[in-house]
Amino acid sequence: MRPAARRARRSELCWGPLRWLAGGWYGITSGAGVAARALLANKFRASMTALGIVIGVMTVTGILAIIHGLDRGVERQMALMGVRSIYVSKWPFVVRGDWYRYINRPPITDWQYRRLRKLVPFADALAPVERERAKVERGDEQITDVEVWGTNHEYLQITGHAIERGRFLSAADVEFERPYVVVGPDVSKHLFGREEPLGGHVLIRGSRYRIIGILKAEGSFLGRSRDVTAIIPVGRFRRDFGSRHSMDIGVRIAPGMDLDLAASELEGIMRRVRGLRPAEEDDFTVNQQKVLGELYGDITGTLYLVIVTVSLISLLVGGIGIMNIMLVSVIERTREIGLRKALGARRRTVLFQFLIESLVLSGIGGLIGLAAGFLVAHVVDSISPLPAALSAQAVIAGLVFSAVVGVSFGIWPAWKASRLDPIDALGHE
Repeated sequence: MRPAARRARRSELCWGPLRWLAGGWYGITSGAGVAARALLANKFRASMTALGIVIGVMTVTGILAIIHGLDRGVERQMALMGVRSIYVSKWPFVVRGDWYRYINRPPITDWQYRRLRKLVPFADALAPVERERAKVERGDEQITDVEVWGTNHEYLQITGHAIERGRFLSAADVEFERPYVVVGPDVSKHLFGREEPLGGHVLIRGSRYRIIGILKAEGSFLGRSRDVTAIIPVGRFRRDFGSRHSMDIGVRIAPGMDLDLAASELEGIMRRVRGLRPAEEDDFTVNQQKVLGELYGDITGTLYLVIVTVSLISLLVGGIGIMNIMLVSVIERTREIGLRKALGARRRTVLFQFLIESLVLSGIGGLIGLAAGFLVAHVVDSISPLPAALSAQAVIAGLVFSAVVGVSFGIWPAWKASRLDPIDALGHE
């Protein structure tokens, strides 16, 4: 090969890709300008075409926002149960099938709790929990349907609850059954307003209690506030509410102990405490958080299936609409395409023009759909018990959804336009 030819060859190898990129960039920019003018010239048709994308993206982002809100709410509720805590109860967390089998179980008693406390070697803390709904009063003010819990001083170690102000029950408060109460922030706000609640007194079931602490706010979940609560010593609870309630026993497992193994051992110890024979069925349940997690996973799995189905239907409807309109646009502008190609426009320039037009249509629809999805999430969160919050994943999903529609259904009309013969196109009527 001659020196001049070698130099030309090296130059082509060095500058060829750059020239190709420059030509591609020029094709994109010039195609974008033509696409923008074409869309502005047919505003109504463009808006009707984007409507399918708007509905699809709005539906998908709205459902994702609801699921994201539910995820956060469930995570908060499960955190309040304690990460390494197991609960021995008369009832399972999730009742499936014959509920009457559980209602006839004998209650878990205070004696069984005290016996279990001595026999469990792998527990950091144990707390009995008894519950009742009651009215709490202060002078002429009252708040109804308060969830009153009777427990001991180790309750906070087992759960994720925390004290905002004041203190929690001490071992002495529980042992001597002192008339002390720790209330939720909603109870404090309703009964005391702007007054200082610590040291104040309230009536619960006619008994006078002194407020020693305020719980940290936990918000609401599925329309019910978690802050309408009152916690009193478990002995005091039995004195005012009776001893007919079945007790739940919260057990915090020591670090290093496997939770499943601890649950299995706890079940064996509880069978001994309850006096069950080897052939007899359990008349209690050892509850773990993972049961609720599995149930929630089953529910959200169904919701995700709905999202996929809705997305595919919206993709098909919106994509077909865009493809049809783009094919009509190619037919209407055949002479224009022929003229541009006759004046030197390359195939990739024409391809980019129509592909960008399709992307702009779907992109505008996607942005409007995101805004509509955000509005739907806000309305659902405001007027319904379902929590909803738009997440970054929902925004990304909406944008990707609209981009996929634009590319997938715009490529065929764009390719068809780029393959038109200039002479045939100029002769098109």
